[in-house]
Amino acid sequence: MRSPVRMAWRCAFAGETDCVPRARHVVEALFSGTGREDDAGLVVTEFSANALRHTRSGGAGGWFGVEVCMPDDSPAYLGVLDLGGFDRPRFDLSLRSREVVEGGRGLAIARSLAVEVGVTGSPALGHVVWARLDVSKAK
Repeated sequence: MRSPVRMAWRCAFAGETDCVPRARHVVEALFSGTGREDDAGLVVTEFSANALRHTRSGGAGGWFGVEVCMPDDSPAYLGVLDLGGFDRPRFDLSLRSREVVEGGRGLAIARSLAVEVGVTGSPALGHVVWARLDVSKAK
């Protein structure tokens, strides 16, 4: 019997800013040939940088996780796990919103590239910020 998932991958990275480009490079390689390599790279960069900037993942001994799942028959899943702290990420801001004058555009850009975005978890326990990218056709 053939599995409906052609690829699933998960990795933890140290909570250091130089690990964000490493995560991006790996995710771009995993999305190779889908036509969405750059989009996936941008999404994981934004989610990872936010994890370091806004959660305990960027503190001493912190880490963030990245997971990718590419089913055969639905959009690819890309998630970034953080250690929690402070507020929940907000995807409801518009690129034109006054609230994004000082940052915040990255989540709106990620939302515009994805079929669906979301966040699960809590500030106390950590979050998974995720996006689903359509890889059935190149953009």
